[in-house]
Amino acid sequence: MSDQSPPNDSSSEPSSEPSSPPDGGAPPPSWDAPPPPDAGDSAPAWDAPPPPSADAPPGDWSQPDYAPPPTAGYSDPYATAAPPVAMPGVPPGYQPKQKLVAGLLGILLGGFGVHSFYLGNTQKGIIQIVVTLVTCGLGSLWGLIEGIMILTGNINTDANGVPLVE
Repeated sequence: MSDQSPPNDSSSEPSSEPSSPPDGGAPPPSWDAPPPPDAGDSAPAWDAPPPPSADAPPGDWSQPDYAPPPTAGYSDPYATAAPPVAMPGVPPGYQPKQKLVAGLLGILLGGFGVHSFYLGNTQKGIIQIVVTLVTCGLGSLWGLIEGIMILTGNINTDANGVPLVE
């Protein structure tokens, strides 16, 4: 065995040719690569506004195929709704409470008096919360029973005396 290594072809000077990768692929891009050729006048500059169309006046950027909605005969679909019919015993502008909502609130959340708050009985709702807390939840039966009574029609008015609607 000899301690001599085979002669190396590379010199201490870097070569001007780019070296190819060991896997035989394309050589890496050179930092000194020339810029791509100029596209000429056919490509617009990025900071320039688009040219105006022939049929649009300068400064008008409307869409050419877009027609504005007609102004004559156009009506707002929400404005044509009929005014609410006044119920006897209901003050104007007052929204009557719904029987189903009040009943379900009584059954599901009656222990917290939610149905009483919904119907406008604030003091009664606070009392129901206190009773439920003091009795460790047994007071919620009060709300359950009232929810059933609302749905069956035994309780049919809110705190203002306005009848509940179906």
